[in-house]
Amino acid sequence: MEVQPAMCWPPQMAAAAAGAGAGADPTICEFLAAELGAIGDELSLGARNGLAPEVQEIASSWDLRSRALLDAAGAEGGLDGAEAAAAAELLQPMLSGAFAAAYPDLFSLTMHALLSTCLSCSTEALPLLLGPVGASLLDVFANARLSRQLRSAAAESLLSMLGVQGCAEALLAARGADGAVEALIAAAKREEEPHRGDAFHVLATLAGRNGAAAERAVAALLPIARERIQRAAAAGAASRAAATALVEPVRFLQHVMLPSAPAALRARVLATPGLIGAVVDLLVALGSEEWAAAREEDGDTREQPEPFTVLALVGFMSTPATYAAVLEELTSRGALPRVLALLRSPYRNARSAASFCIATIAEEAAGRDALFRSPRAAAELAAALRRAHADGEDHTMTQEHAAVALARLTQHSEGRRVAGALALAAAAEGSAGSLLGALAALIAASVDSGDSFEGRRHTCLHTALLLGRMVSVATAEQLRVLRRAAPLADACVRALQYWLTHAKMEDMAVYHLMPTAAAMAGFEDDQESRPGTQPPAATEDTAAARAALRRAPGLERVLRRYLDWARRQPSSNQVWLAFIKPAVSAARWLATLPEVKAAAAAARPAAVAAAAAAAGPAAAAGERAVAQQPQPQPGAGSSSGGADGSSGSHSGANGASGASGSGAEAAARPRACGECGKSAADEPLLRCSGCKAQYYCGEACAMANWKLHRAACKAARRAAATQRS
Repeated sequence: MEVQPAMCWPPQMAAAAAGAGAGADPTICEFLAAELGAIGDELSLGARNGLAPEVQEIASSWDLRSRALLDAAGAEGGLDGAEAAAAAELLQPMLSGAFAAAYPDLFSLTMHALLSTCLSCSTEALPLLLGPVGASLLDVFANARLSRQLRSAAAESLLSMLGVQGCAEALLAARGADGAVEALIAAAKREEEPHRGDAFHVLATLAGRNGAAAERAVAALLPIARERIQRAAAAGAASRAAATALVEPVRFLQHVMLPSAPAALRARVLATPGLIGAVVDLLVALGSEEWAAAREEDGDTREQPEPFTVLALVGFMSTPATYAAVLEELTSRGALPRVLALLRSPYRNARSAASFCIATIAEEAAGRDALFRSPRAAAELAAALRRAHADGEDHTMTQEHAAVALARLTQHSEGRRVAGALALAAAAEGSAGSLLGALAALIAASVDSGDSFEGRRHTCLHTALLLGRMVSVATAEQLRVLRRAAPLADACVRALQYWLTHAKMEDMAVYHLMPTAAAMAGFEDDQESRPGTQPPAATEDTAAARAALRRAPGLERVLRRYLDWARRQPSSNQVWLAFIKPAVSAARWLATLPEVKAAAAAARPAAVAAAAAAAGPAAAAGERAVAQQPQPQPGAGSSSGGADGSSGSHSGANGASGASGSGAEAAARPRACGECGKSAADEPLLRCSGCKAQYYCGEACAMANWKLHRAACKAARRAAATQRS
């Protein structure tokens, strides 16, 4: 759940926060200050009008205690340890059921402050806050004597808190939480209970984050969820009330089928007879004319059951056996066209869920076959991708999943038709069209977005695969349009340098990016077979990619590092023939481009100056000794001969560690400059005067690399001194 602190604020709270930010985006501490200040204003007003003695006591010390809390939060950049416990002591008296009944406005303001306090806490401090406070909110929600509005407000606050990492675990570890969970289950079971939907929602969120709560909730609620889904699918009753009643059971199934849920629990859900078929039938029923008419009449744009229904099916496809079962139900019951139709839904969450489901279906060959049998599947995905980008939708919603699904469809035996149709559509739109714009944005997001490393890699791999297939089948005219898309060319070059630096050399993202980036710069598949041929000069078509290469100063070094790695791989296996060989051809061609060499040369003086300034006079004097070392003769403890790339001295996930401190390790590798990657075949190399293990082509490269090499150099010298002693 994505938590946005201001999403449910009263207008006066939003205005206070905006004032605190002085025109900038307010921080969490500013949110908290605004909310605590609003509570203080309400307490002061109440004190003048007369409050109960216990509330007068709260009001008398509020300013002093809240200011101390805010000072601690501002000084530490958040609340930790004792500050979180102090926040709980400050807020809890105003979160009890009795207080909520007597002072509903103050109770509502306190719940808003509670969410900002949660966001201000470290993960370790959350239990100290949520232990007493969360249990109070659970009690308020379970208290049938309170008004519907108060109980719903407590549920809303709980759900917002549960979206914060670590809150669910802290809440369930609180004293009295067991009884509150049982009360939630009881509320979800009662058909007449107006809060059964909120109870289902809270339990579903807890179940998705805590195995013990999930076990208890599934045991109690799975039979109820299945019965409601089956009844709705059979009756086809279409109304706002029916839709609301359906959201929570399918949301519950979606949460307990998350990958993070215990495997035994998911197996229990999957083993429930008739459940998968009932969910598929429900999906089909929700696409009926009756449901469409009911929604048009209601004009209700709130949560719809379709996203949760589709995501529950995605969860059901989590194992090979259940994947086949779900695919069979989807195809035999005519539900696959319904999933594709949701790509045109007016609801963003429904479009995103549908694209995710289709990408999951396309993971396996049987699913790709089924999608090829569905008319216009690829066209619907491309249209959804294009619309989402044109509308400025977040790339993690529809666009990313649609691109993954299309990439997987191009791997089908008839996938060339998909790639060809996309190349034709992109050419028809032009280089500034939304289809190429979406692909460029996805490639760029794999470098720049705040997603996880693995998530960005996943995006890059499939988008590069899709783009590469389009390039490989494009006609000359279509390829001209692709190459003239400047954002796409720039994104490909930047992503290539990034993933060559941060991913493993054998990563599939690198394999797919390399030929595509080269093709954007003018590379043709047959150019590697003509040794000695000079690379073509930039043209109007390739100018965008060549300009991007000129802005990539570190590309030459990582290309040579990649070529050095590739040279050591066996050239007879299928992986080499299918992936490494085309990437190597493209990498060799790219490394010869004048733009790549010029970028490296232009960056080198700046790097030398920066390294010299960082290292200081002593380090610079030490490195000047490099040029005074004689070139070791062949056979004198280090290997000689040329290499396609660097010595491998820049290794690891970020490609920027020092040289090996071991002479044996250095001797086992082809000798190359530790900074620019030039090999001994290019020009004579000089050895580092300190460790004797690292080589450079001159003082400039030694100075530029010193910051990275220093730690390894010192370690090697210490080891040598120890051996001598």
